[in-house]
Amino acid sequence: MKAYLSLFFMLLTAPVFGASVLVIESYHSEYPWDQDYIAGLRETIEPKHQIHTFQMDTKRLPESDYATIADKAYMYYHQVKPDVVVLGDDNALKYMLPKLYKDPITIVFLGINSNPRKLLSRYQGQAKITGVLEQPLLIKTISEIGNVLPDKQGEILVLFDSGVTSKIAKKFISQKYQSVRSNLKTAVEIKSVKTKEEWKALVSQAKDRGFSAIVVGLYHTLIDSNGQNVNSDTVMAWTNQHSPVPIFGFWDFSVGKGMAAGGVVLFGKSQGEDAGKMVNQVLSGIETNQVPIHIGKQGKAIYSPFEMKRWGLTPPLHWEAISESE
Repeated sequence: MKAYLSLFFMLLTAPVFGASVLVIESYHSEYPWDQDYIAGLRETIEPKHQIHTFQMDTKRLPESDYATIADKAYMYYHQVKPDVVVLGDDNALKYMLPKLYKDPITIVFLGINSNPRKLLSRYQGQAKITGVLEQPLLIKTISEIGNVLPDKQGEILVLFDSGVTSKIAKKFISQKYQSVRSNLKTAVEIKSVKTKEEWKALVSQAKDRGFSAIVVGLYHTLIDSNGQNVNSDTVMAWTNQHSPVPIFGFWDFSVGKGMAAGGVVLFGKSQGEDAGKMVNQVLSGIETNQVPIHIGKQGKAIYSPFEMKRWGLTPPLHWEAISESE
């Protein structure tokens, strides 16, 4: 009996060895979106599992370097030998799936703006794949902005950079807008911008061209006259200081003092939390095909008290004020 009891207590107190999870980020650790979804993953994935990360840095590197950095990510994948790979955002899925689909690995993606159906049908192998989709909330944002602005008839300018994610997001929201434009009171013009100079011109001329507001999408791949990437914080600060009309945003990291005044925004942390739950399910033994691909949690309406006051705007009662330092 004593031997059985000893064995029982040994089993109870034995360490539970976790799995290895590799997160391949499309972007970089200084990018707020990546910071937020990594935090969501770390807070959600069970502590016994070890998390490794690799940053592809495709917001700052030229597209000609993407294949090379994907090769480096694949080498790191072989070094880590993970049980699950998390692919963060469109570039990671686009460049890493062709390298991973033949391996007996589980892939969980997040932050995907494109419809992954064609890509997933093209690369069918041993890999088991699921994940979380990210879809900018254009219609909700435009409708809400229309209620905030004094000039409810004015057109809204939506600006994106020309990066891969922006192109996908722009295509998605353009299609959404075309399908419902007859039901919207507010007209929308969507622009894709490559250079800092073009961005500045569009912002500066917005009011003269009849726009009542600007919605800032993504602004992280703009280049200067020398072809060098422009710091995203610099872009947003300049836009905030020089825009003749109020600025709104699609993502939470663009809203705050010195930035956009508000919007119905997506949160990187919620994408990480959703993906983290899926990782836990798979590692607990649930078959990947029982963890379906789904759209992430719908966005939340938030605003900057400072920026709303600055523009003389009153946010709707259901918008949530963010905390910000004086």
